Amino acid sequence: MTGRKQVFSALDRKETTRVPIGEIGGGYTEDIIKLLLGDEYMTGHDSYFQNHNKIRQLLGADIVGARVTGPPVEITGTHKDWGTAVFRDFWGASFTQPPEATVQLVDPIAGTPEELERWMPPNVDQFDKTKVTRWKEKTELFVLATLNAGFDLGYELLGFERFMMWTIQAPQVMRNYFDKLIQTNLSLARMSIEAGADAILIADDLAFNTGTFVDPAYLRSDYFPLLKKMIMEIKKTGIPVFLHSDGDLRAIIPDLIDCGIDVLQSCDPNANMHIPTLKKEYGKDLVFMGNIDVDLLANGTPVEVIKTTRELIKDARQGGGFILSASNVIASYCKPENVRAMYATAHEELS
Repeated sequence: MTGRKQVFSALDRKETTRVPIGEIGGGYTEDIIKLLLGDEYMTGHDSYFQNHNKIRQLLGADIVGARVTGPPVEITGTHKDWGTAVFRDFWGASFTQPPEATVQLVDPIAGTPEELERWMPPNVDQFDKTKVTRWKEKTELFVLATLNAGFDLGYELLGFERFMMWTIQAPQVMRNYFDKLIQTNLSLARMSIEAGADAILIADDLAFNTGTFVDPAYLRSDYFPLLKKMIMEIKKTGIPVFLHSDGDLRAIIPDLIDCGIDVLQSCDPNANMHIPTLKKEYGKDLVFMGNIDVDLLANGTPVEVIKTTRELIKDARQGGGFILSASNVIASYCKPENVRAMYATAHEELS
């Protein structure tokens, strides 16, 4: 059975002789790919497609994450403290990549609610969908096209503190802002579907490990109605919708179901998102994906990974509706032998 069919079986709540497995987004950092591919790792022209295809063949992954791609970022200067390049992205915010740290916001898209109200998202006409089409036409992988919505992207472009403050001080401005981001991402979703995507993944982190970033009542009144419209427009095409969010989402799972989400991804065990438990309560309405702790892949042993993966499969596979993955992407600090162990365990035939 092809990877594409494996995933569709899970979506249809059909049990197969093994569970489907794969990652969202890019899936695997380049460092991990280099370590796993060794001498087969390519550089130069077409290396991204070739390496990412090889790594999925090597591990036996069923999924590839892909995006319609926008124009390249614009280098605008050098950061005065770190000496690193400052770049402006498609949306108009500026960032830098400090040494041994995550990407940092340098200049937001707006400094006041009034500026944000005037801000307009750029046109998506320059986006290229050929990479999505190539994955669909040249492989038998399930093509999961990645984009954003309004919440996670919303605070990335403003900075978290400013974003949170304005949800209280300027709620209508923020609602309009969410809508602008969502409408632009809906256009990218339509392009992805035209390119051949099998499903859409909305990456939209909403929570800490201890609960949602904002009061669930705020999400219900000011954000989820807009997200629901986006999802329903996508689903009119017959394409399923995945949502990735880290954190403890238990307080809002019924709301996500109401929004039309088909698959919930991440399900980090450190955030009390235990898939076998969630399936008992919500399995008729949601497929669950994830649940292998990235920290386990980084700090555990292959024996521990195999034990955890087998137990999860045993407890979560009944009735389909389960896709195995890391709770986030396979990060650079994960051990290659643990990644191999997780995938090999997923490929053990089930009785």
